[in-house]
Amino acid sequence: MKSGRLDPLTTKKQAENPAQPVDALRVGILLWPSFPLMSFAGLVESLRHAGDHGDDSNPRYARWDVIGPVNVAMRSSCGVPISPSSDYVAPSRFDHLFVIGGLLRDLDTAPSQHSAFIRAAHRAGVPVHGVCTGSFVLAGLGLLDGKSVCIHPYHREHFELAYPGFRFVPNRDFHRAGGVSTVLGGVSILSLMRQVIAQHLGPDKSAKVHHQMTLPAGDGSPDAVTPTDHSGIDDPRIQRALVILDAQSGQPPEIAALARMLGLSERHFLRLFRAHVGCSPKAYVIETKLRAAVWMLRNTRRSITSIAYATGFSSGANLADLCRRKLSATPGDIRRWAQAEKG
Repeated sequence: MKSGRLDPLTTKKQAENPAQPVDALRVGILLWPSFPLMSFAGLVESLRHAGDHGDDSNPRYARWDVIGPVNVAMRSSCGVPISPSSDYVAPSRFDHLFVIGGLLRDLDTAPSQHSAFIRAAHRAGVPVHGVCTGSFVLAGLGLLDGKSVCIHPYHREHFELAYPGFRFVPNRDFHRAGGVSTVLGGVSILSLMRQVIAQHLGPDKSAKVHHQMTLPAGDGSPDAVTPTDHSGIDDPRIQRALVILDAQSGQPPEIAALARMLGLSERHFLRLFRAHVGCSPKAYVIETKLRAAVWMLRNTRRSITSIAYATGFSSGANLADLCRRKLSATPGDIRRWAQAEKG
């Protein structure tokens, strides 16, 4: 499957050795003149919350640098200046590079070293993300050739005029393809950051970001569980099936009914689903429910039976049996390891 695997044994190891951090997520940021402060803040605040063991703003798990000429501040669209924290070091030092564009009128006024750094990062295999009008920058450098793009409706007409012939991805906060991403901008950066953080630091750090930056659900529901990454699936029918299964994991539709919704025979649907996702719809639903249940075990005080019912299991015993078979741990083990990790 394309979703991240749960690994309670790793969690146990970290809980037993809380002073030993995991490999840090290293992020480089290039700001264009008149960049949107909200996109920058969403990026950095996500990393700040994910980067600490508690809540002391200590960059233990995630580190970031604003790259640019030393002592030359870049002014945001609202007038707030941000100074670089690093010059143009080797791009391979970073796990990801974010390019936050500015007002369209200012796209040609960035330091020339910015574009050279982006090209070098791409050649080095560093994932590059164009945020807001950063997508214009990446298109101008040829990094989006042959790829679909995610562009804010406000900028779509300008993008089509400047770079005709691109296919647009609708109703998405971002789109990742071939080591390059395009992000709408604004709060859409949060969706991408949750995925990046989950990929590098695990679903718990991603859930922490969600809760630190948004209001938690009142009933301790698993709304903050990192969603499965569907960006690599290019069949719209399977994308739709995954959205339906994610939304109805507690009471998933019958396979035959789901296939009819998609205009497919049951046999053809099952074959397509396994080819794109790597497992059957039933297995996908089970793992989705299990991820939600593990998140609730780690982050709420609800009883195991209550969590089992809330996440679509028939009983606490059913949840416990699945935990033992899939994770080699009991629900109590998972909860104790989480408490030990949090101190």
